[in-house]
Amino acid sequence: MAYCNDIVESTAPAKPAASLFDWIAAFFRIRERRRLALQDLERLADHELRDIGVERRDIAAIVDREISKLRLDELRSRF
Repeated sequence: MAYCNDIVESTAPAKPAASLFDWIAAFFRIRERRRLALQDLERLADHELRDIGVERRDIAAIVDREISKLRLDELRSRF
């Protein structure tokens, strides 16, 4: 699972608004990230999940929360 912990502030000029194609491509990239993260966590045994402080029933919520953080980071990097 990929994490984005290092956020680098840039002073680059704002990029123009994304086209519809860019938005659709970003949607499918995010959807694929979510699918892979869910798949990775679902493969873990219950004792492995307990070791990292996650219950099986909470996997989807945790992945959705982390994906939303990534989306915010991507949005911030555009400005």
